[in-house]
Amino acid sequence: MKCKVCGAESGQYVLCRECNEKKNKGEIIKCKIRNEWHYKDESCKNKTSQVKPEEMVDTVEENNTTENNNIAVDNEKYLYEVKKSLITQKEISYYDAIKKVMPEGYNIFPQINLATFIERTDDSRFHNELFRNVDFLITDSEYKPCIIIEINDQSHLTNERKKRDEKVGKICEEAGIPIIKLWTSYGINSDYIGKKISDTLATLPVKRVCHSKVDKEQPETTNNKTNKGCYIATCVYGSYDCSSVWVLRRFRDEVLSNSILGRAFIKVYYRISPIIVQYLGNFKLFKDFCKYPLDLMVEYLKNKGFEESPYTD
Repeated sequence: MKCKVCGAESGQYVLCRECNEKKNKGEIIKCKIRNEWHYKDESCKNKTSQVKPEEMVDTVEENNTTENNNIAVDNEKYLYEVKKSLITQKEISYYDAIKKVMPEGYNIFPQINLATFIERTDDSRFHNELFRNVDFLITDSEYKPCIIIEINDQSHLTNERKKRDEKVGKICEEAGIPIIKLWTSYGINSDYIGKKISDTLATLPVKRVCHSKVDKEQPETTNNKTNKGCYIATCVYGSYDCSSVWVLRRFRDEVLSNSILGRAFIKVYYRISPIIVQYLGNFKLFKDFCKYPLDLMVEYLKNKGFEESPYTD
């Protein structure tokens, strides 16, 4: 795309980098009459004469409406956007039902990250397995976590979601916090929900079960996938199952493995990367050195449409 002011290459943006900087300084503006970008001190009279009176009226009215609604007239694409709601309409219905039957003195919080109320007891630098949300968390009056409530629909029957739920279940079982699962197929039964909460609270504290087998001397490099493990990326990010590694694994399987050069790269990578990790994987300098280019690569792939959702290969 050409820059709307100077005509230089601007990629996918309306203005090139130099003109965008001038825009931020107020030197370049967007004309409200012509709806075009130009220098602030540049006259619009010549261009205005080419506009039909009825078009000018329509444009002015449109701009006034836009300003009144506090909507920025801008063709730029934003990387981040606020969600319309923290929870879905179905979850709102359950939230309201749970609040009505919850014993006095307890609190309920929606969409809580595991890392908010569970912490690892070792000195691991990365805690990627805790980067998962639960639907609701119930705490006592002093905000001590007591119960997790998960709202399950048909998506929880898929193999990938089952693995995720199993992982969350083991983490919570080891931490000593019970999970109540409510299936949407049964509808919202307030009496049943209230009884489940009361019965579960009566069992606290629950017996904890140790599922972890942590080897502090070796990073989790292959996750039992000796032929397809992302050795260096896993070493850098601390887990084979985290958002950044999921992006890289998708790129490997969907792009690299489909070309001769890509397959050759994969073959060489799996031959030398385990050796590199074996000798350098425990050095912070090595991880920091690799993390920056990997972060750039991951961000580039995400912009190209590669998802960072859980991935099974």
